[in-house]
Amino acid sequence: MGNRPRPLVLTVVDTTGIQEYIFGSNKLQHSIGASYLVHWATNGAVYETLRQLEGGAGATNVNSDGVIDEDRRLGAGGVVAELVYSGGGNAVMLFRDLPLAQEFTRRLTRLLLDKAPGLQVVVVHHAVKDPSASLADAVQTAMRLMAKKKQQRRHSMPLLGLGVTAMCGYTGMPAVAEDEDGRLISAEIQAKNAVIDAAERRLRTDVQDLLREAKLWFIRNFDDLGSKGESSYMAVVHIDGNGMGKRVEALASHHAGSDDDYITAMRAFAGSIRTAARNALCDAVSTLRAAIREEQGQECIGGVIPIRGNRLPFRSIVFGGDDATFVCDGRLGLTLAELYLRAMEQELADGEKLYARAGVAVVKSHYPFSRAYELAEALAKSAKEFIRERQATSNRAGLSAMDWHFGVNGVVLGLKELRERDYRCPGAGELTMRPVLVNDAALPAFSRNWRTWETFTRIVDTFRDPNGDWAQSRNKLKKLRETLREGPAATKQFLQIAAPGKHLYEAPGQSDSAETGWIVGDRSTCFDALEALDFYVPLVEATAPGGER
Repeated sequence: MGNRPRPLVLTVVDTTGIQEYIFGSNKLQHSIGASYLVHWATNGAVYETLRQLEGGAGATNVNSDGVIDEDRRLGAGGVVAELVYSGGGNAVMLFRDLPLAQEFTRRLTRLLLDKAPGLQVVVVHHAVKDPSASLADAVQTAMRLMAKKKQQRRHSMPLLGLGVTAMCGYTGMPAVAEDEDGRLISAEIQAKNAVIDAAERRLRTDVQDLLREAKLWFIRNFDDLGSKGESSYMAVVHIDGNGMGKRVEALASHHAGSDDDYITAMRAFAGSIRTAARNALCDAVSTLRAAIREEQGQECIGGVIPIRGNRLPFRSIVFGGDDATFVCDGRLGLTLAELYLRAMEQELADGEKLYARAGVAVVKSHYPFSRAYELAEALAKSAKEFIRERQATSNRAGLSAMDWHFGVNGVVLGLKELRERDYRCPGAGELTMRPVLVNDAALPAFSRNWRTWETFTRIVDTFRDPNGDWAQSRNKLKKLRETLREGPAATKQFLQIAAPGKHLYEAPGQSDSAETGWIVGDRSTCFDALEALDFYVPLVEATAPGGER
């Protein structure tokens, strides 16, 4: 039974259209500011608005620093509005009645229109009248209403200006000011620029201690990732947690009998996700810091990626939840994505570990950022599908995986079209081994698969080994990569004539793969490793928050 007063109104605030809002500009500073505003909309803005309602700060359970007072609850001590939790991109609140919930919405939307123009917010009010109704069930009902409302919501068309209006150089919207470069900007871009310092402070809260002594910080401009040659590539990495919606539903089901128990569980769950996200970010930063060494008077990461202007070639854009997006030097994308996935694999407050998938789009540093993010998101979905396939054969839920693409030619195509056009060999199969699992050791031995991160790195190391079969054979490796496109017979012939005595990776139970580079009818065993030779820089091993790596 519930133990909050009934009737009450349950309100959910969520953001929508955030992909275009965060990643629609080719200026990294705009994405940094936009990400901060998206986070602020369901956190700081909600806290500020709650404290402005009838009765002032004492009418809610949120302190001035945004911390929830666990001892204050709706209907007790003059509390008329209670924040249940904020996390996962939304905020859930309880109000004494509908007029008060509507007043909160009016105040919040005015604040967002003023401070975050262009950001779209959706609000759902759900009345809970039945004294016996479960708050947990009511939240799930409100979430379903939210999903339906977002799906049916019509996209509003902004006023494009009058005949005498100058246009923003980034959005095409009416300009209201100039930026530091003298370029006309809209109110949306002006708002994103205005919160850069606040965005930096938020990030410093998590990682300052790791970089203060070294006097290092992160890039704020895509140009900081680029120079002539291979280092002119950037990696856009998108990570998303697996099955989080089902876990929230399970918590609701388990704690349906008590409002207090449900609220406590949800707050703890949201807090544990934030902790896991912070630890993953800190682990990535620590690993980058530990991998710096001096090469010919220049500090470099992994011995090859220079540090310029005391800035690490890395920038976290979306962080703090079960999803994350960051950009980095193109040669660090695979390494950091794998590191992030392993570091996030921590036990959350519901007693289960956090598993995720990652997509890594390696593109030229001036490639349209929104398209690069779309590709990274599609790659993460590909990894999700691979996880589902492996779960079907192993009957195990706890898996993480990643997929990637090297966009060296700048062609703008969808992932499916790219794979079909460039990574298929008629009659032989797929050229790629990706997606790959990053925690295959968690599977029972009988269900393990060779398509793993461990296998991938082992093959790369074999090709790079200065004392191995392929030492001093860079030209032959390039020729091998092209020959693999012609199929197993051509590859076998190439090895016999041009590289006698050299062998390739032997997939389990597939002895011919060492001579052909193929599991015929399935996929190539080593094309991905060959393609990644210029785009994969391993870093020093680190200890992940969950234990030894």
